[in-house]
Amino acid sequence: MQTRSLRSLVHVARIGSFAKTAEQLNMTLSALSMQIKALESELGVALFDRSVRPPRLTPIGRSIVNEAIPLLHREESLLEICRPTGSLVGRFRIGFVTTAAVRLLPAFVRNAQEKAPLAAFEFETGLSRVLQKKVANGQIDAAVVTDADGLPETLSGRIIREEPFVYAAREDFLGDGLSGLLQRQTFFHFMPDTGIGKLIAAEMAVHDRPRNARTVMLDNLEAIMECVTAGLGFTLLPEPDVQRYRSRAVKTLPSPEHLRRKLVLATVSDGILASRETALADLLGAGGLHD
Repeated sequence: MQTRSLRSLVHVARIGSFAKTAEQLNMTLSALSMQIKALESELGVALFDRSVRPPRLTPIGRSIVNEAIPLLHREESLLEICRPTGSLVGRFRIGFVTTAAVRLLPAFVRNAQEKAPLAAFEFETGLSRVLQKKVANGQIDAAVVTDADGLPETLSGRIIREEPFVYAAREDFLGDGLSGLLQRQTFFHFMPDTGIGKLIAAEMAVHDRPRNARTVMLDNLEAIMECVTAGLGFTLLPEPDVQRYRSRAVKTLPSPEHLRRKLVLATVSDGILASRETALADLLGAGGLHD
């Protein structure tokens, strides 16, 4: 039995789509389907119920996936022993917090092609808390997350970037400075249960806004900045995100110096990437980018 087929099976189970899995694995859909059917033939069981769309794992299919995950991890650990210390060789699964992926992922891919030609990477995006759990339980090897509450004890974190926050509003709203915004304007708040949302919520709690002051919760940075550009209110976000989406009509005010978003590379403290954290951080920008 080839572990490549098991790896594809686990990938399909994690993503929930044959088409998306084939795309991420750089395979045709027919080649992936044939690979899974060959595995079913070798095992003598049906791994997927194909009477529904999309096909879903059968009970025995789920059991095989659960058994395959630790087996594949052991295979990776065996290969890890044979790799030169500090180098990145093999296949790695990396997560990026969604709000930072748009800025960090392109540079990571470019650097990986130049500096780690023997490594292959799979990517996913999500919320910091979800990505941390996936690193801790071995679903992904590392993740770039916002460190708002500290990492779990099983994970180690390396700061790769610190980003100051700024208030943003149309220039014609800033005649009375920050106090005018706080007293009279609608505040567009990035979701407070996220990493940067928690930092924003803590800062806004310091200010005494009127009881009837309006706050709108949104989970999309670009949508927030479009609302600010349209003159619907103001916001508080990491400066790089404001600069990326703002128009000429929008100006910024500084936030307190202590209010900074820390983007952290999270890995398992004693995991396969522990000795290669520096090499991985280097792909994110020389191991430490500070704004």
